[in-house]
This record gives sequence, structure tokens and C-alpha cells, in this order.
Amino acid sequence: MKIEKDTLLQERYRIEGLIGEGGMSYVYKAKDIKLGRIVALKVLKDEFAGDAEFVNKFQNEAKAAAKLNHLNIVSTFDTVDEGDLHFIVMELVEGITLKNFIQRKGKIAEREAIGIALQLIDGIDLAHKMGIVHRDIKPQNIIVSTEGVVKIADFGIARAASQETVNTAVMGSVHYISPEQARLGVSDARSDIYSFSCTLYEMLTGKVPYAGENSMAVVFSHLEDPIPRVRDSVKEISKALDYIVWRGMQKKASLRYQSIADMGEDLRLALEDPDGSFLSEREDDGGKGVFGRNGLDQGISNLYKGLAIASVILIVGVFLFLGYKVVGLLRSVQSISSDETKLTEKTTEDSTQVAITISALDSLLPGIIGKTIPEAEDILKNYDIRLYEDKAEFSDEYEEGQIISYPGGQYNSHSRIYVTLSKGSKDLEFYDPKNPEDLSSLQKMSIAELERKLQDRNIQYSIKEEASDTVPAGYVIRTNKAGTKDAGALEITVSTGAASNLVAVPDLVGMTEDEAVLAIQSEGLVVGTITYVSGTSVDADYVLSQSILSGTMVEQGQAVSLTVIRGQSSKPSTSTEKAWVSSINQSVSIGSGGPGVQGTVLVVVYLIQEIDGESRYTTIQSARSYALGSEMQLSINRIVGATGLSKGTIEVVDAENDRVLASFDLEFHPEG
Repeated sequence: MKIEKDTLLQERYRIEGLIGEGGMSYVYKAKDIKLGRIVALKVLKDEFAGDAEFVNKFQNEAKAAAKLNHLNIVSTFDTVDEGDLHFIVMELVEGITLKNFIQRKGKIAEREAIGIALQLIDGIDLAHKMGIVHRDIKPQNIIVSTEGVVKIADFGIARAASQETVNTAVMGSVHYISPEQARLGVSDARSDIYSFSCTLYEMLTGKVPYAGENSMAVVFSHLEDPIPRVRDSVKEISKALDYIVWRGMQKKASLRYQSIADMGEDLRLALEDPDGSFLSEREDDGGKGVFGRNGLDQGISNLYKGLAIASVILIVGVFLFLGYKVVGLLRSVQSISSDETKLTEKTTEDSTQVAITISALDSLLPGIIGKTIPEAEDILKNYDIRLYEDKAEFSDEYEEGQIISYPGGQYNSHSRIYVTLSKGSKDLEFYDPKNPEDLSSLQKMSIAELERKLQDRNIQYSIKEEASDTVPAGYVIRTNKAGTKDAGALEITVSTGAASNLVAVPDLVGMTEDEAVLAIQSEGLVVGTITYVSGTSVDADYVLSQSILSGTMVEQGQAVSLTVIRGQSSKPSTSTEKAWVSSINQSVSIGSGGPGVQGTVLVVVYLIQEIDGESRYTTIQSARSYALGSEMQLSINRIVGATGLSKGTIEVVDAENDRVLASFDLEFHPEG
């Protein structure tokens, strides 16, 4: 039975709500009223509370997790076993699962993925050194916190490494399960390395390494199917990282990394040497060449040699058998002779076919020049040859993405070829100078894509923004010249999106304060800070300057600040009430990116005051983006509150996640 909200457990833990549900437990958010902190409670389900085996597993989980104290492992604070109530008190981590993180991003860039992986390896390495095997490493059991720290959760099926030979039921999730877990139900630290490598594969490609119509089909793939290569799905992944993931997913545990720390060391080397020269220098496994591109090709070659030897032995055996028949059964000479002729003809026919294949391959390779990698692989599909980008160069002859060259030499079936691709011409053409009205192709290009090309070519440029009802936000509207060959500085106009959300800032200079405030509000804008200066040579008050120039297109809700000059004969206020004001000058930390974690936070600032028993929210600063890990300087000289109220609170809020980043209490007082 689920626990209701506000239930108090052990006179200490007050339930605030259900967070999630696992196979044998519920997870609740609760408040530890003794220590005043928010925690997570993992409570064993009622149907298992009376089962001694499940209770024993649950207790083992608590004992295993309690031994682990690491930044990258969800902490365990307390355990309770009382009657039919069994629960674990754990650290509550605010964030999302790595699975959701991957789904949001589609796939994770190489350096960011390595940064996340190294955090996880630190935690897993500690657990392995303490004799604990997780046995269910997967993206769903990994949390990316709002501070950018990555933590491993749910040691629900962890086992002491000393019990690795116990033949228990297969419990790991099928998309990440090691072959030995699937086949025998046994595991050790190398099983975690396999599951971790499957997780890293998904981070880099956005998909699980093996998929199937049902769980059994997936398990069979782990046991029998070839190991997928990351670079087969994501060409830009480095050779070193492709190798590291592939080695971690070896079917035989003895061929994987023998410790997670060794895998972490290779990941660190891959950051410095993405081409993986350190792998060839090491001569893995005693120089037998088991791993790496050359080792793989050599292994395939050895396989063919073995098959050829076996075929020769078989043929010799057949001839010996036929000779025996000739001596013993002279009546069958004609029949045997006929059979021998057929066998010889078939052998000759097969040999000719192999020779044709090898010969045809040599003549086909030149045909890949000028093709894209997918086009070239289609040409070579009968030979199971894979092509990978080695480097890219500018070329006036070949379009971007086409193959310029590849290393010379003899290639066989199953080879891997590293090619040089064209980056296109070093000079860019934005539109046809003979038809300058047609900007359709240019307007399909995002400013991010264009900037990448310009920066790659070291071309200087400037950007200005403009609203557009036809060109999506972030895409190019026009350029001031047809191409980079033309003389003069390059200016790019970028769309800010439809004008329906944008307004022009009115010209406020010369207006009275009341007129300016009314003009700002009528455009859907917000009055920002108003600064007053004394004037000795003017009779009336008026706006001296404004923080945003008139005519500038801004989003509705943007704050506009004013400087108002007070004349000697200013009209008296129409109201005897003075404005109640306050100010603030504080720094606010916008989270922490952490290694390999990047992004922005959309921040909005509110003033909250209690009026007639209700909380009134006033927007002080409209939503703005800040880099994760940066500091926001919150400095406002004049904040106008409700008349007569001396108290108020400023809240700095993560608008996308509705999460308060910081709050400050303010004192308000009559102005003047």
C-alpha cells in the first residue's frame, strides 16, 4: 500500500509525495524533521515485505550502499527494519536521469560524454575497490544534478564481489546486461564495465547498442550479435573513443578492461590523443594485436586462414577416402571418378569467384573519389567496407562532404578506410550575384552553421538582428554582399522571429515621468529603475535619457529604465502618497556546470509582497539567459513596492524548471 502525503514515519520522516516506483519499492520525497533536510525514502512494497528472500535483498542493498561515501554515488543516511516496514533514507538529488538527458539532447558530444563518464568511473571504482558490484548500471540509474554533478543511484541488486560465483537470477536490465549475467546469472566488476560501456555507447549515439522486439531478442543479441561500433553511427567520434567503447563491450570478460580505473585512464588519454596513438604504442595483450583496427583486421584475416586450412584438410581427407574406395571397390571407379571431377570443377569455380571479388575490389576503390561517405559505402557494400573521416581540407574541386583522397594500398573485404573529406571552397557564396532577389537558399542556413564556416575560414563578420515573419529565429535573412570574395566588411542580418512578440521601444526623452511610464506600459514593457537628477536651468521635470534606445525591437516584458531631471517649478504630485521603494545589490550563482556539463538557465526576477492575505508577484526583470556556472549580478537602485508595505521578498527563479535559485528579504520605505 502506498504511503499518504504528510504521513510521519518513525516520528521523524514526513512524507511529501511519491517520486517514483521500482520493481520492488516505492521512492518518496520526505522531510527529516529532526535535521531539517529533504531526503528520499526507498520503501519496500507490501507484497514483498513478508517474503524473507526479498527482505534479505533489500537489507543487503542498504548494507552495501551504506559503505559507499563518494560525491558521485547517491548517499545513504539511515535504514529502518521494523515489523513489515522496511525503508532506506537516501540523499535526494535534484536533477534528471541520464536517460532523460540523452533523450533531450539526442546524443551527447564526445568531450561532454567523456566528462560525464569520468565522474561515473570515480564512483564505480570506489565501489569495486570496496568489493561491491552494482550489477544494473544503466542511464535510468544515473542522475545528472542541477549543479552538474553526476551520481549513480540504486544499488538494489548490488552484490559483494566475493559472491560472484553464486548462480542467481538474471536481474540487470536487458539493454545493458553483460553476456555472463544473461547466460549464467553471475557477475563481477567486469560485468559493470560492460554495462557502463553500453551506457557510454548510448550517450554517444542516442540509441541502445542492441534492440529487439522483446527482451529475449535483446538478450540473444548481447550473446551472439557482433559488437556495434560507435563510429558506424556517429562518424565524427574519435578513433580512440570508438576503440574504448568497443573494448569495454567484448563478449568475453577476459578481453574487456580488467578494471574500471584502466578504462578511465584510456578515456583521459583519449581527450589528449583522440587519434589513439597511445593504443598502438601499448601493444595490447602482449602484442597479439587483439584490439584496435589493425588487430581486428588481422583477426579476420587469421579466421580466413584457419578456414582455408580446414578446407584443405577436408579435401585431402576426401581424396584419401576416394583412394581407399578405389582399392577396395573397383566396381565404383567410374562413379568415384565422376564425383572427383565434379568436386574439382566446384573447387575451381569457387576459387575463380574469390579471385574475381578481390580483383573487382581493386578496380572499384578509385570510384569513391568525389562521393560522400554514404555514397561510397553503398558502392562498396558487397565488400562490407567501412569508411571514416580522417581529416578535412578546403577544396575548390569537390563540394563539402565529398571524398578528396584516401591512403594508397591493398584493401580486402571488411577493411576500414580513413578518408580525407572536402570542407568546400574557402570562399563562400551566399547568393547568385546575377539574381540577388533569390535568397531562398541563404535563408535556410542557421547563423550557427554560417558562423562555424566563417570561423573555420578565419573570415571577419558582424551580425545585426531583425524581426521576420517568414524567416525562423536564428536563421539568416540577408547578407550585404554576394560572397566573401567581394570587397568590404561582411554584415549578416539574422532573424529574431516573428514580430508579434517584439515591440519597438518608444522615444521617451522629453516626456514627463507620468507620460513615459504610461508609454512604456502601453507597449507591454516594464518600468525599470528611475533615477532622479536635479536641474537648475529648467522649469518642469522631464525624461533626460532612457536605458534602451528608441526604435529598438525588444521582447514584451523587457524593463526600460529612465533618468528624470527635476525642474525648479515641477508640478506637484497629484497624489499626497509617496512611493515606497527599496534597492538590492547581490550576486547570484547560476548553478555549476561541472566537468563536461554545459548549458544555459532562463532566469526571471520577481518581487513578492503579501497584500490582503494574498501573494502578489511583480516582475522586476524579465526572462534572460545565463550560462550554467556563471554569476548573475542583481543590482537595482529603485524597486517600487506597494504603498504602505514595508516588507517584500525578491526571488530569482529558474523559469524553465520553476525553481528558486535565490531569495532576498527587502525593507521598503517612503521615497524622499
